Amino acid sequence: MAIALDTNIFIYAHHNQFPEHKKVRSFLEQLLKVPDSIYWSWQVYYEYLRIVTHPKVLVVPFSLAEAKKGLEPYLDNPQFQILVETPEHAASFQEICALLPSARGNFIHDCHYATLLKEHGIQRIMSTDTDFKKFGFLEVINPLVP
Repeated sequence: MAIALDTNIFIYAHHNQFPEHKKVRSFLEQLLKVPDSIYWSWQVYYEYLRIVTHPKVLVVPFSLAEAKKGLEPYLDNPQFQILVETPEHAASFQEICALLPSARGNFIHDCHYATLLKEHGIQRIMSTDTDFKKFGFLEVINPLVP
């Protein structure tokens, strides 16, 4: 069954400064052995670059070149598919926001990603972010929770 990956999965899988690194990396490696499609978005790509290159977020941040190189295998892997907005995206986003009228700040990014997933019929996301549980159509798989 298809699954989408959230930004934090890539961050924990590729940056060993986090205690979650080994567990998430192992989970991602197991996922890669299954022939199902794995989805992500350009938003996830750029969020990853923003976070892992930021010296106020990480003690030892990646250079931009290192960060981009870490994601190249996913860009080159046909199992990984990048979702893009459909022509109905604005209306779909409005529907999501209407269900969560208190949405604001960083949660808007989650609303955008959830909208993309809904538009493409993706019902599962791997994330350590509990905010995705607010979207009733999504099953959230947290590799840190047994």
